[in-house]
Amino acid sequence: MKDKVPSIGYALIFLGIALILANVDNMFHIFYFHYILIFAGLIILIIYYLSNRKEKSLLCRIGLHKFEHIGWDDEVKFALIYRCQRCGYKKRVVRSTGG
Repeated sequence: MKDKVPSIGYALIFLGIALILANVDNMFHIFYFHYILIFAGLIILIIYYLSNRKEKSLLCRIGLHKFEHIGWDDEVKFALIYRCQRCGYKKRVVRSTGG
């Protein structure tokens, strides 16, 4: 069940956005229901990520890292390496254009 919580949160957000795009509130009397779905999905995701991730910074736990460019990858020619200033998480980003 714990693995399905992010899927439920993302599904609620997607359903809320789909209801907005479909303009359902004009056809049916569901006042602000789509905004409630989006808000509920965001709250579910934030609570899940705050409880399951192990980073020290709360912003990093919910995925809001503060990356800085630290260098280029030696193996792949067009890959950049970034590191989070708060938690030290490293990621590689491959550019789509070859410079």
